[in-house]
Amino acid sequence: MMNILLIILTAIFIIESIFEVHYFYQIRTIFNQSNRIEPTKIVTIETQWSWISWIFLLLLFVLPDMYTAILICVITLIKTWVVYELYNAREYAKKINEK
Repeated sequence: MMNILLIILTAIFIIESIFEVHYFYQIRTIFNQSNRIEPTKIVTIETQWSWISWIFLLLLFVLPDMYTAILICVITLIKTWVVYELYNAREYAKKINEK
């Protein structure tokens, strides 16, 4: 049962990673089109999260199995929050550029 949960969480993590990259690219494109150079808070958070997620993923290979499930839950939860914030930032940037 635990293996099925971990597989589902890993699949969710991968799908969210695809959306994360897509939204981040769209936000960067919107900023470049509007000649806005200074990054917003969400762009900074995304960059920091990118590095932290790599550290978490590397920890998956060295931690015992008991901690792997907890770590996958944590990184999937954080990834969900980051994708949600990127989506909101993208929608906000679109509204600003339409004015």
